[in-house]
Amino acid sequence: MADCLVSAGLSKLLGDEALHDNSQIHHHEEIPHHMGDILRFPVRWRWTMLVGFAVIAAVAVLSFVVLDMEREAWLENQETQAGIQVLRLGDELKIPMLAGSSAEIDFIMQNFSQKVPYVKAVYFKNVSAKAWSVGDVSGLTTMLENITLTDSTLRLPTEHLWFAKKVTYAGADVAVVAVRYSEEAWEALAGQLLKRMWIAATLVILFSSILIYWLAGRMSKPLEELALAAHHVALGDYSHRLEVTGNDEFSDAASQFNVMVDELEHKEEIRKVFGRYLNPELVSDVFDGSTVGKRLNRKQEVTVLFADMVSFTSFSESSETEEVVDVLNQYFEVFHSVIDYFGGHVDKYIGDAVMAVFNHPNEHKQHVRNAVMAGIAMTVACQKLRIIRKDGAMVSFRVGLNCGEAIVGNIGAAQRLEYTVIGDTVNVASRMGGLGEGGEVVMPFVTFQAAGEGFSFSDMGEIQVKGVSDPLQCGVVQAVDESLQQEIRYAVATAFDLTLPTDVRLMIGDIHS
Repeated sequence: MADCLVSAGLSKLLGDEALHDNSQIHHHEEIPHHMGDILRFPVRWRWTMLVGFAVIAAVAVLSFVVLDMEREAWLENQETQAGIQVLRLGDELKIPMLAGSSAEIDFIMQNFSQKVPYVKAVYFKNVSAKAWSVGDVSGLTTMLENITLTDSTLRLPTEHLWFAKKVTYAGADVAVVAVRYSEEAWEALAGQLLKRMWIAATLVILFSSILIYWLAGRMSKPLEELALAAHHVALGDYSHRLEVTGNDEFSDAASQFNVMVDELEHKEEIRKVFGRYLNPELVSDVFDGSTVGKRLNRKQEVTVLFADMVSFTSFSESSETEEVVDVLNQYFEVFHSVIDYFGGHVDKYIGDAVMAVFNHPNEHKQHVRNAVMAGIAMTVACQKLRIIRKDGAMVSFRVGLNCGEAIVGNIGAAQRLEYTVIGDTVNVASRMGGLGEGGEVVMPFVTFQAAGEGFSFSDMGEIQVKGVSDPLQCGVVQAVDESLQQEIRYAVATAFDLTLPTDVRLMIGDIHS
């Protein structure tokens, strides 16, 4: 609920108008990546490799299918030719066999194996089991015994290309003839087919890779621009916008990215302005998604600082409204920088007074010492400014400090919450400011002791403070250690250099001297 209230209040504060910067992304910039990260692999190379692998796989599958079909066709053609040649060989061997001329049979078989292309071996056996052979016929005899042949040429079921048939004469089986053919013709044909297919595949891969690389480059360019713009946004630069062209997914992504950056920029502006009004811990909770309403209320040791203007009533009555506001803002600008320098936090501005808290929300072991130096630095800053009122007196502030336990929590109504510190520690710090004169830092002696060495304590005696039962020993504290004084001067110099406008810095002169 607190988040909603804070957001609603802030919307009224800033209005609904967001700051937008429509500058375009620079295309020549590259996306930075660290050496220790995983090596970057661009999309265009991924697509190129993917297409290359796809083409190679397609060619491999196509080669297998084509070679299988071509082999089947070649075997059918080889079987047809073998049938004719084996039939002719059987007819030529029939007469010499019947005449009992072994020499003529050998001559015919030798001549056949030499003249007919790709013949590796020839086998011939008559009914008397007399056999003639040319070349390697190992294993053929056993194969023929287990197969029933006819007068038609048959391819034998062996790893080699054997074709065999019966030789008949006058209707009777007189012999068996078999011829083995070489597969060199097929190997030569297959080699030529593969060579041509891979040449074609290489050309396809080359041209398709060039095309895909170019196309993927055009497609990945919007992604690279998006990544680069996101990198700038991650670094806190909300000035980059993407050019929206086309009507595809990339244009949708670019458009939504621009909307997202607009919202982030608007949110950052809200954070900056919101941080000027509220506790930074509360601001971080709101913008980081924490639930402020569930923050635990607790007790915590803090050092509270109050600084209020001396004779503010008379000053405001004798001065114009704009002058009063301008003078207060000048002092509060310096005070804010000084308090921030020493690790404190401005809890609120109460008219002419400022309330600062140390050790909350940012904890620090030496918060008391830091708070004391901040208070003394604020009095030094007043002397540096030296703004003179109309009555001739110099504008000065009283500073009061106190250290102790305070309640830290959400204080207020449901419609308006404030995350602050309350308790006796805060009340006593406020009372301390009223005890001193302009330019003095007053605190209880107990707080002075907690500040450590390097400070002096001018005792004001025991004073009965309103709201406290026992009197408190109070006094004015000053820095006597040279190193402390030097750090205080540096904090003041930093506050003037960083916060004041040029005319004010010229007025006070060289603050480093």
